[in-house]
Amino acid sequence: MSDTQHVEPLPMSGRHEALTAPAKTAPRSPAAPSVFRLVFSTGENVVVAGPGLIGRNPVVTENDRRLEIVRVVDPQLSVSKTHVEFGIENGMFWVSDRHSGNGTSISVSGEESVDAVPGERYGVARGTRVRIGEQYFDVL
Repeated sequence: MSDTQHVEPLPMSGRHEALTAPAKTAPRSPAAPSVFRLVFSTGENVVVAGPGLIGRNPVVTENDRRLEIVRVVDPQLSVSKTHVEFGIENGMFWVSDRHSGNGTSISVSGEESVDAVPGERYGVARGTRVRIGEQYFDVL
């Protein structure tokens, strides 16, 4: 059995999980939040520890006020103003396409990418690439 991961979305109560064989780590203390580094093709490098929005100029509604905002520089305008939502649940990073114009796809090196269904959540392992329009970010 290979210990490489591949993207294989599975429906789970309106959510998708894009992980197989998650890394085995010691259980986290509830007080210790998971943090993830997002490294963008455009040069941005952001550390996130909670839910947020990614896009050229994310639109924040009353319900989104507590979200982290990650702005992506994209002169070609392939990234939507509010392209994806993200969050961390049970130590797993997830993304959800916000009905973007150019879509979102998720891939692990050496595997075929999966096109995200708008509004569905996809679990994303560290080392996974998420393509948003003509740009992308790696989750570390």
